[in-house]
Amino acid sequence: MIFSTTGRLLGVTALGLTLAVSACGSPERRPPDASETPHGYVEGAEELAEAQPAIAYATRGGRRLGLLDLASAAEKDIALSVPAAGVTEDGRFVYVDDGDRTLEIVDGGVWTVDHADHVHYYRAPSRSVGTLSLDAPIRTIAGFGTHTTVGTADGKVTVLDRRALETGTISELATIDSSSSTPLAVPYAGQLLVAVGDDPRRPADRIVAMDATGRPTGALEAPCAAPRGWAVLRGGAVIACEDEVVRVKLAGDDLTATVLTSPRTPVSPGRFGYRPRSNEAAVADRSGIWSVNAAKATLRYVPVAGRELVAAASPADASTVLALDTSDRLISLDLETGRILAERPLRATGVTLDVDRAYLTDPEARVVHEIDYRDRLRTARTLTVADRPDLMVEVGR
Repeated sequence: MIFSTTGRLLGVTALGLTLAVSACGSPERRPPDASETPHGYVEGAEELAEAQPAIAYATRGGRRLGLLDLASAAEKDIALSVPAAGVTEDGRFVYVDDGDRTLEIVDGGVWTVDHADHVHYYRAPSRSVGTLSLDAPIRTIAGFGTHTTVGTADGKVTVLDRRALETGTISELATIDSSSSTPLAVPYAGQLLVAVGDDPRRPADRIVAMDATGRPTGALEAPCAAPRGWAVLRGGAVIACEDEVVRVKLAGDDLTATVLTSPRTPVSPGRFGYRPRSNEAAVADRSGIWSVNAAKATLRYVPVAGRELVAAASPADASTVLALDTSDRLISLDLETGRILAERPLRATGVTLDVDRAYLTDPEARVVHEIDYRDRLRTARTLTVADRPDLMVEVGR
C-alpha cells in the first residue's frame, strides 16, 4: 500500500528532528576565500583518505568513555560527569545517559559523510560537549544533520541544534509534545517523520512529516500503530510498527510511504542493526529475525528454531543476516532458508557493523572482538581495552 504526499496541513503537534547532509571537510584548518572553497569544506576538520572508525565504550556506572581507534588500536579517555547507563551514537556524537534524566554529549572526533556517489572521511578533536538535564527519564535519542532530539517518558522531546554541537555548544531549540507515549521522530529528507497520537497515555498511531518545531509540513501522513525501531537507509527511512514496517522514500520533491505487512506480528520493538550506507536492516526477537530492504520495499521474517536471539544486524549482501543468541554464539544465517551458514562462540553484549567488520565486546575479558563477517565469522583481531566495555557503539563508520 502506497500513501502519496499531500498538500494539506495536519492539526497535530509532535517531537522531531531534521536530517540534513553535513558539510564535508578538507585538510585545511583555515577557510580559503569563498571563490576557492573546496567541495565539502568543514572548518577545523581534517579530511582523510579512509574511514577513521573508533569503538566508544563505557563501564556501566563508570565516568569514563574510552575511544578505541580501530586503525592504530590506540585508546583515548574522555572524562564523564554522569555515570554511564546507556550509550547511543549518530555517526559522530556519543550520547551517554545516566539511566534517568541527564545526558552527556561527547564529540567522538571522527565521522563520515555520504554523498551517495562518493564518501568523505573526517577527523577533529574528541571532547565532551557538555550535559543536558531533562524533566523526565530519557527514552529516545536521535541525531543527524542539523538536529538532535531527546525524547522523554512524558512524551516530550528537546530539540538541539546539532550544528552547534559541532562547535562545542549545546543549544536547545524547542521542546515539543508528541501527543502520545511514543517519543519518536526519524530524520529523513530534511523533514521529521514523527510518531503522533491523540492521547498522551497511549502509543502513537501514525507517522506525520513535520519541521523541526513540530509543525506539519503537509508532505506525508501514514498509519503506524505503536511505532518503535527505525533506520535511515540509502533507499529510504524505515519505521517498525506493531504489525508492519513503513518505508518512506523521497521521490523528486515528494515523500511516499509504503506499508510492508509483516509475515509475523507483533514486530519486535528492538533496535535495527545495519551496515552504514546500505539498504538492508535487521531486528530480532527471541525466535527469529525481520529483514527489511529499503530500496526494494521488501520485508521478510526468518524463523530461527532452537535458539533464543538477543540481537541481529544486516551485512547488506542480500543473502545473509547476523544474530547473537543467549548461548553466547554469533551466527550467520541464509536469508531465504534460515539455514545457519557459520557460527562462532563469543561472549558478547551486542554487535555493530561497518563496511568491513563486525565488532562485539566481552566485558568480563575486557576485549573487543573484530569479526570478518564475509569470511565465515573469522576473528580478525582481539583488541584489549582498559576497562569493562559493558556499553559500546562505533563512530566514524
